Amino acid sequence: MAIHSSSNQDDSNKRAMPSYFNLPPLDVSNAFPQATPASVFPPCASDYFQFDDLLTPEEQAVRKKVRECMEKEIAPVMTEYWEKAKFPFQCIPKLAALRLAGGTIKGYGCPGLSILGSAVGTAEVARVDASCSTFILVHSSLAMLTIALCGSEAQKQKYLPSLAQFQTIGCWGLTEPDYGSDASALKTTATKVEGGWILDGQKRWIGNSTFADILVIFARNTSTNQINGYIVKKDAPGLTVTKIENKIGLRIVQNGDIVMKKVFIPDEDRLTGVNSFQDTNKV
Repeated sequence: MAIHSSSNQDDSNKRAMPSYFNLPPLDVSNAFPQATPASVFPPCASDYFQFDDLLTPEEQAVRKKVRECMEKEIAPVMTEYWEKAKFPFQCIPKLAALRLAGGTIKGYGCPGLSILGSAVGTAEVARVDASCSTFILVHSSLAMLTIALCGSEAQKQKYLPSLAQFQTIGCWGLTEPDYGSDASALKTTATKVEGGWILDGQKRWIGNSTFADILVIFARNTSTNQINGYIVKKDAPGLTVTKIENKIGLRIVQNGDIVMKKVFIPDEDRLTGVNSFQDTNKV
């Protein structure tokens, strides 16, 4: 039986390949001049399903404002940040000006949009960049809405106005390493002590967590064995957050691993409306 050297095999493979395999990388802009770079987002050409007819003038105005901003201001920078898996912090003031944070929440500096208006605005963000819409949804529809639906009046007054302006950023911590988003199996614990609570445990894949100012955390009350909710400040002693690297999807979303070791939460930051697993369904 003849034994061929690897160099001979490589030579024969090269001869068998078409010649274009050895050409330099293709310049797509020359080969496909009709193509546009990702930073130049194509305008919406039509309303085929006549969706605009279903919207009120206020909802149409939201859609128009968000679409213009996303196409002109956000789309041109997103490719760079997607490549780097970094978050474009300079875009936050532009997103804040859209008045989407807080969505349907009324009062407390929130926009009080209709459900459809809030959804249309978020859809226009996602049309340009799904990572950007995920950032807003975690901040608004999870963190802010939990405080609005389950927080005390004092908590709403304290946290919602700055969150609505993106002056502070929120994240929402339910998912854990072992059980995912199965709230009925949470291992993170909350133990009552004088003046507050001690949180111990881990959360994983929490969007916005690496730079969030407040973290809405769900934990199991060691006395009642029920799920409770807490507002945790980013500088709380015993709290550490580490970015999860090497993601393929939603690359500008900064997902993190959260570790809590004897993190003290004052009584005023326990969400009074979360007293069981069923209460998480409010959000």
